[in-house]
Amino acid sequence: MSKPIEHRACIPRCKLPVPTELDSVGLCVHHFTWSVEEACAEMHRQVALRKATVERRAEMATYVGECALLLAHLTSNLCLSDDLKRRILCTFLSLMNVRENLERAPNGHAPEKRVFAPGLFPTSAVVPGWLKSESNASVGSQG
Repeated sequence: MSKPIEHRACIPRCKLPVPTELDSVGLCVHHFTWSVEEACAEMHRQVALRKATVERRAEMATYVGECALLLAHLTSNLCLSDDLKRRILCTFLSLMNVRENLERAPNGHAPEKRVFAPGLFPTSAVVPGWLKSESNASVGSQG
């Protein structure tokens, strides 16, 4: 883990240090992920029960983005145990699920449509022969 500025407990009776990446929230990795997952569960309930207004869904989307960014910074700078890696991955999954629910919600924000520039997709001249369906059919008939 990166060194905290001082050994500061995040909540009473917690002996885990607060990494510098989480100074803004003042929580250790364990309690931060736990609080994010709790918030995700509550946001999911609000969206599922259609109690979230458009403004609230916008706040949720901002929260999801900020937490995901904070987790990304956290994982890039720390040496994490397998348990913390699993916990962070589960938290990322919770954030992704909430984001997907927000995008699918009625009257929600429609996801941006991406228009790909010409030339980004491989043409038949670029695709190797073994990826073409005719080649796969001929390989299967040879066996």
